[in-house]
Amino acid sequence: METTNHNNELEQLTCFLADLRLKHWAGVIKNDLSAMPPQEMQFLLGHLLKWAETEKAERKASLIASRIKGAKFKRIQTIDNFDFAYSKETQAVQKNYLALYNGISPQNPPSAIFTGTSGAGKTHLSRAIGYGACQKGMSVLFVTAAELVNHLTHAQKTFNLEAELNRYRRPQVLIIDELGYVTLDAQASNLFFQVISARHDQGLGIVTTTNIPFGKFNQIFANDAIAHAIVDRLVNDAEIFYMDGPSYREHQRAQKQKSKNKDN
Repeated sequence: METTNHNNELEQLTCFLADLRLKHWAGVIKNDLSAMPPQEMQFLLGHLLKWAETEKAERKASLIASRIKGAKFKRIQTIDNFDFAYSKETQAVQKNYLALYNGISPQNPPSAIFTGTSGAGKTHLSRAIGYGACQKGMSVLFVTAAELVNHLTHAQKTFNLEAELNRYRRPQVLIIDELGYVTLDAQASNLFFQVISARHDQGLGIVTTTNIPFGKFNQIFANDAIAHAIVDRLVNDAEIFYMDGPSYREHQRAQKQKSKNKDN
């Protein structure tokens, strides 16, 4: 039984070291420990396991912190503090949303469109997806549609367009908030299309929030053709959440007031 435990611990240590990309260490340590007297082996194996596990946990925590910082969230909003029960509309999307959220992985980057009235919780749920992706070690970037096209337009004028396009092409998950709050001219529409098309072709995650129905996207973009091309790529692999309903912000304010009254 003791030999079996030692073998299991050795395999566990080997896996830890491989995860830490110390594959040569793994082979040498495994051979050397196996040649030691049982008591010495047990002593060293116990400490090495603890050290390797700590290193792995700390690296993971650092990676997640780096991903969250790099995502440029203006505010951290998670799934844990969203109240799906507050309206019929959010109750209706809860099951599919949680299925999408729980399925997030580097091999399955999330794509979603949240469409509906202002204040219904679209941005909160989109940020929660991004935060969940960061927890899986994925690269995420959060940006408003206006910021995205402003940055791209400026980059084009300063002959830095390719680098700026890559900034939006590369993250595993790109969250574009508030699509529809500004009208885009032909140049901005084309730049927006380049980002969406490149990400679609690479199978990367795109999460979008909008207050404009798909049939009226020609009010956002320069013409029907580019509006159709963008919608086609956005909805192709996306889970669509319709969120017309009462204001989630008002619900949050009411809940805060109830909490204050209870405390008083």
